[in-house]
Amino acid sequence: MSIADIQARARSKAGQAASRKSYFVAADKARKHANLKAEGFVAPLSEWIGHNNGPSFFEYALYVAYCWKEAYKKAWTPPSQELAVRRAEKAEALGLSYREYALEIMERGRFPDEALARQIIAKRAMA
Repeated sequence: MSIADIQARARSKAGQAASRKSYFVAADKARKHANLKAEGFVAPLSEWIGHNNGPSFFEYALYVAYCWKEAYKKAWTPPSQELAVRRAEKAEALGLSYREYALEIMERGRFPDEALARQIIAKRAMA
């Protein structure tokens, strides 16, 4: 390699054009690919180097919203009618709504007692 080749390569790595503006982008790409191949480097043919061809950000955001909606439906669907009635009765006895009672079960994994119900009611009153 000559000094001119080394300087041209350094300029191309730095993002500068060699000496003239290239109007033939496809031809320059082919030339660079051929030069790299001749030097023994493997040049990827894809413009999406490192891209996993997954969904775009917008499609991903829609998918996440869909997953949250499905999880919400699954979480708030009672397992059976008997269980829903029993939870509603216990919630009413504690002075909570069914939603507050079920939310406490889902979030903490425990059934609210009278002391916890008083805390929930106090928080509701402050909000």
